[in-house]
Amino acid sequence: MTNDLPEALTTEAVGRFFREAGIPEDAPLIACVSGGVDSMCLLELLRRLSVERGFPLYAAHYNHRLRGDDSDGDEAFVRAWCEGRGIPLYTASGDVAWEAQRTGRGIEETAREMRYRFFFELSRRLQNAWIATAHNADDNLETVLMRLVRGTGLKGLGGIPPVSGKLVRPLLGIPRRQVEDWCLENGVPHREDATNAQDGCTRNRLRHAVVPVLKELNPALDLSNMTALLRRDEEYLTALAESFLREHAFQGYVDADALAALPYPVASRAVRLLWGEKLSTVHVDAVLRLAASPDPSGVTMLPGIALRREYNVLTSASQGPKTFEPVEIPLDKPVIIENIRLKITAAAQEKAEIYNSLTKFTIKRDTIKNGIIARPRRAGDVLRLPGGSKSVKRLMIDRKIPAGSRDALPVLVSGDRVLAVYGLGQSTDTLPAMGEPAVVITIEKWEDR
Repeated sequence: MTNDLPEALTTEAVGRFFREAGIPEDAPLIACVSGGVDSMCLLELLRRLSVERGFPLYAAHYNHRLRGDDSDGDEAFVRAWCEGRGIPLYTASGDVAWEAQRTGRGIEETAREMRYRFFFELSRRLQNAWIATAHNADDNLETVLMRLVRGTGLKGLGGIPPVSGKLVRPLLGIPRRQVEDWCLENGVPHREDATNAQDGCTRNRLRHAVVPVLKELNPALDLSNMTALLRRDEEYLTALAESFLREHAFQGYVDADALAALPYPVASRAVRLLWGEKLSTVHVDAVLRLAASPDPSGVTMLPGIALRREYNVLTSASQGPKTFEPVEIPLDKPVIIENIRLKITAAAQEKAEIYNSLTKFTIKRDTIKNGIIARPRRAGDVLRLPGGSKSVKRLMIDRKIPAGSRDALPVLVSGDRVLAVYGLGQSTDTLPAMGEPAVVITIEKWEDR
């Protein structure tokens, strides 16, 4: 677990942060620099660390064009500082105000999206470099308060993570005052953003009116430990939800009864993983009611999609029928059918040891006359089972397989003869006697990882 509480502002503490985050010592780093005190502190610490360790260091600055000459002045200041220290600087700019008006979103949200898009594009250009931002403990406190005011759950209360994908935040455990003192002591200049003194946005209002009151009540106020603990809880619950989906979800379909039986903290996360991280609690609860409903064809509406129940599974109405092209299954060479996320393996067995299931079939070799083909069902397909023959269509209806899933179940054939059907079983007339030559066909879920 990455330690986001370095005890002091030193290159050793920052280096330890990177080591605990699993970042190789020679990995390239991009410092995101606005010109403010936090980012200038980060840049100078990383510059000193890069001299010690020899990793490539770059700086990135995004000009939001929101403050006219002041915005251009920030860019010129960062450029001059980087040139004086031999740090390669990459810059970009965008008309944030125009883009926010065009999309109908807030200035702050739009600015963040535009600059992070630049940072990630730059990372890809620079050997997939790590991206370091200068968020500190006060930023984390303000973020938690903002989310609390707007209404949030455990994930939101976890605040800003110290590591998120390629993003790292080495100063996250450091109070802003400590950052300012370090820059003063080490002669690192910075630019003040005049808008930080204004109360035009929620973060500034909390910073100026709420945080001082909280710090009067507790001068040592620091949420870093709390948010770290809550993030661990969130990671654990999300891992449980992901494990459930690996077992009970396939091709956009999920077992409704199994979902309804989950504890709410796990079930709600499974729903959001399937149908959208930004689903409201109202929408999540509607999905879980549908999962628990006895109605075999119920429907509930989510933003942009209709979620329906088909027998014992839930799927979105936009989920089209899954199918695949017929494919030959050779011996001893696995075949992956990407459309339906399955892997099929056929292996010769000189003396049959019969073990059959709905996903593994032992086929008498003499019944395979024209190779083995895996294909979707066709009209007239018949499977011979104990108790008599039935059409594959009728078996799928009887087993309550959703209509949208039926063409995703491979039918194994040799010529015109149906040998077995994934999820339904094997024709009894293809079973070998013990010790006869056979072919064992195994079908399993395939994950592209």
